[in-house]
Amino acid sequence: MEIDEDLNLLPSSDDVTETNNAASTSKTSPSKTAVSQNQPPVTTNIKVNIGSYSYRESSNTIKSSVVGSSATSERLPAHTVTEDNQRTAVSDHLESEAAREEDLEESLSSSQSTELPTQKLSKVNCAEKIVICVDVSSEMNERRYRAKAGTSFSAMEIVKKALKLFISNKLSVCDPANKHSFAMVLMLDEALWLVDFTSDIQALFTQIDNIDCLQENDEEFDMSTLFDLILEKAKPPLISIEKNTAPPYTVRVVFIYGRSHCLPIFDSHESQNLLSGSPCFFMDIVYFHEPPANYNQAQDIFQELCFLDTRGFSYIFDFARTPTKVFDAFAKMLGHPLQRPIQSQAGFVLEPLPSLYDTAEGM
Repeated sequence: MEIDEDLNLLPSSDDVTETNNAASTSKTSPSKTAVSQNQPPVTTNIKVNIGSYSYRESSNTIKSSVVGSSATSERLPAHTVTEDNQRTAVSDHLESEAAREEDLEESLSSSQSTELPTQKLSKVNCAEKIVICVDVSSEMNERRYRAKAGTSFSAMEIVKKALKLFISNKLSVCDPANKHSFAMVLMLDEALWLVDFTSDIQALFTQIDNIDCLQENDEEFDMSTLFDLILEKAKPPLISIEKNTAPPYTVRVVFIYGRSHCLPIFDSHESQNLLSGSPCFFMDIVYFHEPPANYNQAQDIFQELCFLDTRGFSYIFDFARTPTKVFDAFAKMLGHPLQRPIQSQAGFVLEPLPSLYDTAEGM
């Protein structure tokens, strides 16, 4: 399935070679960074097609963009003409390289000393029940995102296209014996269950196309109503961790929120605590917001959303101006929660798909 050419949000040639390390769930700033760590690779790789590019997930890949990498070394000054100047420049260059390597080793050792969350369940490719929660506030309809061609788009338009890619790719890589299913929830001032679990891709696409921004009063959203719904409609299975029992399915919430002036509230944390206590429950977060400023609450809202990740297994993304990264984020969420690395350890690379000529040559 290809991205609509009118949207024109595919990466540029510079983006193809860029490593997009996943953002850590920082509680301090919507602009998040993560240090890749030298850990063993995960047991599975995911490779999916997005437009004319393939997306490959690997674990703990250290790229030249990491501060301290020797690949980021500077060129020697162009004005070195004498032999003494050349020796001095080379000496300074080598010292700089040594300092860079020391900085890299120090950053890696410090990050490895941090205790990381570990899965209590087997890394099995069981079926996923994925609950897609879409904010339908008026802010999601604001055309604040601009493509490279200059055309502006709303967050809702981008989300619809990204969700279709996510669902079609997710169903294409799943085991037919353990087929994933999707449900949909709309978020107004409280959560509204829209579509029950199904694997019918056309029915899901129809529902996505019919989503409209309905909420005009964006001043309140009760998060407890969302967790109450999920606990009622998609209760995680009860399994024995001691016996290392493979779960029949997992429940994952893909929470898409787009308000910069409405801090989510909780009437009760009971359902959230029950769900978060299950090793079969996961929650990924996609947050669209205005650039943080004194006149909005984007920073505080992002912090609260990060606090929803109580076990450290969530993938959390935020977007203020860059629509292309939305498709990157949904591609990164294709991995099974029981098999993917935690977000701060994940590394991703965009690669061009082989042409038909190259494929024929390789046969």
